[in-house]
Amino acid sequence: MKFYRFDVGTAKPITNGGSNFTIQPFVRSGGRYQTALMTLGKNGVIGYHQAAVPQLLVVLAGSGTVCNEEKRHVPVREGSAVFWDKGEWHETRSEKGMTALVIEGEDLTEDDILLETH
Repeated sequence: MKFYRFDVGTAKPITNGGSNFTIQPFVRSGGRYQTALMTLGKNGVIGYHQAAVPQLLVVLAGSGTVCNEEKRHVPVREGSAVFWDKGEWHETRSEKGMTALVIEGEDLTEDDILLETH
């Protein structure tokens, strides 16, 4: 058995491009996919940017909003997930704080997601 930590002290702060959040990489699998924990504090922002690869944001705790090119912010909360395709512009915000797991990879498709849509 081997233990790992991913507390606040191990996360990297991101402040470029209007962002204000921390990221903690979790797992990378031979370039096929990678995962990271993203934590947005009070008034946190993952700034408006283009997805380099398809990605799934899974909200583990808290709440916030997400948008795409239309810039219409849609609420998300614990228990919800959002998929963005490669090249899609998007942003994530939280007034009160949010923790999310991001899964991304060149070959990730909507068909790979086993969650129910709503």
